[in-house]
Amino acid sequence: MANSKNRKEKPTSKIGETEHRNQLPRLRRIEGQARGLQKMIESERNCLDITHQISAIINALRRVQIDMLHKHLVALGEAVVAQDLSPQARRELADEISAHLKRLS
Repeated sequence: MANSKNRKEKPTSKIGETEHRNQLPRLRRIEGQARGLQKMIESERNCLDITHQISAIINALRRVQIDMLHKHLVALGEAVVAQDLSPQARRELADEISAHLKRLS
């Protein structure tokens, strides 16, 4: 907690909790896919079937990630337009957007 006191507050967008909750049905499906994957391994299913299921889970998680990031970036853009931000605050928001995009690659 000591770190949080030293961390500089920067302007950022806030996506509401309900926005994130929209991902719960997808995450529950992914959870079911992961349970199915466990059962496939326990029952010694074919490796290709297992790797296909792994790819499906990874792609589903990627869709959740992209959707959440899209909403966050849209909110950041709206924050920049809606607020009269200083050049430094605009730069910090641009840096935040850039950091998010780098994580995707």
